[in-house]
Amino acid sequence: MLHKTKAIVLRTTKYGDTSLICQMFTEMFGLQSYLIKGVRSPRSRTQKANILYPASELDMVVYHQPNKNFQVIKEYQHADTKLPLQQDVLRNCIALFSMEVLMQLLTQDDIQPELFYFSRDFLRWLTEASREQVSNLPLFFLVQAGRLSGYQLSGAYTAITPYLDLQEGRFSETQGHLPPFIGGEEASLMSRINNAGTIAAISSIRMDNKTRQNLLQNFLFFFRLHAPHFRELKSLPVLSAILSE
Repeated sequence: MLHKTKAIVLRTTKYGDTSLICQMFTEMFGLQSYLIKGVRSPRSRTQKANILYPASELDMVVYHQPNKNFQVIKEYQHADTKLPLQQDVLRNCIALFSMEVLMQLLTQDDIQPELFYFSRDFLRWLTEASREQVSNLPLFFLVQAGRLSGYQLSGAYTAITPYLDLQEGRFSETQGHLPPFIGGEEASLMSRINNAGTIAAISSIRMDNKTRQNLLQNFLFFFRLHAPHFRELKSLPVLSAILSE
């Protein structure tokens, strides 16, 4: 049976001499892997391989058979959106970081439409955001995608709860039993970021690049503690280097 669905390309892997395996976050079926044969062939009449890159949004017609390792695409095309992310180094790095975060949070066949729509909208915000707004967007994506996946710090920084316990995943009255111990301005900033639900709110938070990277590492540590199978991100060193320029 054929289905129409939107999809976001998360990762592509070369398969054989002419094919690709594409892992995609689909609107209708969640995380799926598609084997696209012959797309890299020099004799191919189409140039569709050049739209199969991470963070590309597609309109697809697919066959879907539950429990198969690879699904089949009948046809696909780039969605009618303007996403020239590859043309800007910083925006492209943020997009790649975001796709890798999704790969860590998603599980096969887990349908999450709210997370899909957020991710799609985020890529459009990333394209349209000013240079000043872009720097905080990796934090925004990480926190909001985590929240939609069920992983979020609870509480807020206050005079009564001035410490952040990453092991417990909450703001607390006292330091946790296990490091890291986060308090003061760092805990206050993490609380503001954790509760910033819009691009405008996250963009209003000012910090230097070193602080931003420390906070990003803190949030990633929280996910490694609480999200199953969440690992070190390969895209992080490149993103950190670009943000520090």
